[in-house]
Amino acid sequence: MLFLLFNTWQTIITLNGVDASVVGIRIAEIILLNILLSFMAFITSFEIKHYSLTWSRAGLCLGIFQCLRVFMISSTISGSVRINITASLFISGIIVIVSSVFSIGMCKKYILAKKES
Repeated sequence: MLFLLFNTWQTIITLNGVDASVVGIRIAEIILLNILLSFMAFITSFEIKHYSLTWSRAGLCLGIFQCLRVFMISSTISGSVRINITASLFISGIIVIVSSVFSIGMCKKYILAKKES
């Protein structure tokens, strides 16, 4: 859920920092990407609760992608807005990566325990 919070915060900051001349397609890209990532985060968090190793790995990929989104920040955004966006992307990405690593470990223990019984 913290991923969704930071992702929404990043969207709002980005939309406030986008130059008015590039409003059209850039805003559509930002909003669609964030909707997709929020949907993936929701599905991943739901499936991780059921010890799904596949979705735990998908969460790991989602966290890595979130950290790599720093390189997608527009060059027109600078200063404290850019710092806030970078911080929110890294924090949310690290949260997802850490939770996915723990989930992968728990999934492996669950699978082993299930095989033994």
